[in-house]
Amino acid sequence: MAAGGAADAQARFGHSVKGLLTEKVTSCGTDVIALTKQVLKGSRSAELLGQAARNMVMQEDAILHSEDSLRKMAIITTHLQYQQEAIQKNVERSSNLQDQLSHLLK
Repeated sequence: MAAGGAADAQARFGHSVKGLLTEKVTSCGTDVIALTKQVLKGSRSAELLGQAARNMVMQEDAILHSEDSLRKMAIITTHLQYQQEAIQKNVERSSNLQDQLSHLLK
């Protein structure tokens, strides 16, 4: 009977170990799935960060180009102001000349 009891205890121990092993394998499988999901999420995050960096570079180029255009427009505005002043002076002079001519012709 002692041999039968020992064999029975051994069988229960074997089932217990198999149960624990099955739980551990299931737990490891779940962990592997979670890890895979996290790696995929990290990969997606890296892709999004890369795209954001590329977009930022394109925006920076656009800003630099706009800044350059604004600088050129400021120079053109200054030149147009000088030309306007010169035209105004010429109009005043021509007015004076017309007045002098009309006095001479009288």
